Amino acid sequence: MNSLRIARTVVVKHSIEGIRTLRHSLSLLEHMKKYGTVTSFKFMRDPVNNERSGMAFVSYLHYDDAKAAIALREQSVKGLPESFESIDVSAKT
Repeated sequence: MNSLRIARTVVVKHSIEGIRTLRHSLSLLEHMKKYGTVTSFKFMRDPVNNERSGMAFVSYLHYDDAKAAIALREQSVKGLPESFESIDVSAKT
């Protein structure tokens, strides 16, 4: 069962400077929701300074949703500052 949970999680790599506000975070979440039902959305933070590390983990209800999210590895997110709207999506290993 645990391996199924891992297969449903994708890693989103983004520019830290591009995700500064709650509105930007919600833009990224809305973008990832277009692939399916999101069950978990978590930004990783540096344990020393509590700044965002440039990664977010997104878990989906179904494996096929996660598979669709990583089908296009480089994606553009509307609602982020123009120079930071590029994200990189990959499978969690």
